Amino acid sequence: MLKYEAPVVFDIIMKMTPKPMLGEPPLLLVKTVCRNSEDPSFRKKKFTRYLDEYARLGLYCKRPKKLSPERTAYYTSIRKKKLEAYVNKNKEQIAVLLENARKNR
Repeated sequence: MLKYEAPVVFDIIMKMTPKPMLGEPPLLLVKTVCRNSEDPSFRKKKFTRYLDEYARLGLYCKRPKKLSPERTAYYTSIRKKKLEAYVNKNKEQIAVLLENARKNR
């Protein structure tokens, strides 16, 4: 779920995961990063279920799903909507950052 619905949070978690963990981030790290995210996906019951399952089983998927073209389109649309919402919410801050970047060239 994280990888496709919240790729930025997923990337943060994976970058903070110690190398010996082999891609299985500690539960406390996942909970901490997700709790501090403003992404509404982490407030859903679905996420809580997945997190509980992760606490019990680790990286185990009882019923893996193949990433079909339809599912790819679904996750792409979710990411696009979240990005648009983020940009709309932070327009002023983004404009200031862009202006500063132009000045520093």
